[in-house]
Amino acid sequence: MLDRTIPPPFKEIDPICFPWPESHLLQNQVPLYVLNMGTQPIIELELIFKSGSCYALQPGAAYFTTAMLLEGTTTKSSQEIAHIIDYYGATIGTRVQKDFCILSLSTLVSHLNPLLDLLVEILLIPSFPEKSLQRLKHLKVQAIQIADKKNHQVAYKRFCTALFTVSHPYGRHLTLQDVDQIQPEDLHHHYKQLFFSDCTAFVSGQVTPSALASIKQSLACLPYQKSLQVVSVPSDHLPEKVHIVDGKHLQSAIVIGKKLFLKNEADFLPMMVVNTLLGGYFGARLVQNIREDKGYTYAIHSSIVALLHAGYLVITTEVAQAVTEETIQEIYKEIAILQNEQVSQEALENVKNYLLGHFLTMINDPFSIMEKFQGAYLHGLDQNYYTAFYHHVRNITPLEVRNLAQKYLSLNSFTEVVVR
Repeated sequence: MLDRTIPPPFKEIDPICFPWPESHLLQNQVPLYVLNMGTQPIIELELIFKSGSCYALQPGAAYFTTAMLLEGTTTKSSQEIAHIIDYYGATIGTRVQKDFCILSLSTLVSHLNPLLDLLVEILLIPSFPEKSLQRLKHLKVQAIQIADKKNHQVAYKRFCTALFTVSHPYGRHLTLQDVDQIQPEDLHHHYKQLFFSDCTAFVSGQVTPSALASIKQSLACLPYQKSLQVVSVPSDHLPEKVHIVDGKHLQSAIVIGKKLFLKNEADFLPMMVVNTLLGGYFGARLVQNIREDKGYTYAIHSSIVALLHAGYLVITTEVAQAVTEETIQEIYKEIAILQNEQVSQEALENVKNYLLGHFLTMINDPFSIMEKFQGAYLHGLDQNYYTAFYHHVRNITPLEVRNLAQKYLSLNSFTEVVVR
């Protein structure tokens, strides 16, 4: 009988290896990456275009152009599109990020061909019906109004503006005025001039030879465009301290952070370890101090955000207004400790084990592996990135952690936003 009082033996994680997609180049010069693995007869196809919101000439054009793709084609209404997707038990979705627009399809292998036909029709002959645009604009207005009543969302928006300035797309956010000004011609212009920029296709799951042939044939008719250059990120913008008091909230939302560097730079991976130690997991110092010891908050977290043209570290939390200043002081205290004292070997080993163990949980199926591949490929990286990830995590020392904190986490370099 299993003795549950005895924990399983500890095993150090070996160097991490996992399958890497095969590359193909379609006739229209669109790159296609294929990961054929898995036991279930499912295929996921993602088309990623470098035409996100930071490339749009009109604020909101990228969002509404992408959202409107499912609202009808010149031969099908939105209801007919939804009926076909439901009939085959599939999903077709869209999403827009700062850098990318994404169209995804998930279906059984046996239903791939009719859904590929629908996907191509959605992409090539969208109708952009004005009635649907008005409905989506109304929904977006409601979403913005709701978000603007939540102090943590207001704080994060204001933080990004302070970090990148309102003149840069990374620092701008869609406003009610932007939504009101969007017109059908803005969508048509974005679609014709920008939407298909630097398209890359990713397919994962049980990709049979016939399925791959169908995908290649269907996607070969997509237009291919080169992306525009985005405005360079301002480098000389000074850190700001922004405190907004509107008297409508019981809690204070705190966002503290700073610009770092791109994902392909040398210190990105070592700084992931520093960030995790600071506030990147439940055993992190900010969590243990501000949640577990002080009881100021339910959740506090720090993360490193890797955009295509910039990167930043950000710490977020919400606390009772009465302990706002104390919480901010404790955040800076923990950063100062990282700069001035070497972390214990035991604490660092806990972080290493967490990072490597968590990574293993994120590569246990073909779709998760493809997501990891995209996370490297879209930033100009290859499989060596994850080999380097393992070695940086495994080999970083307490002295290196302290040196990195001293180099990148100067207390006077942080932008601070508080909304209460």
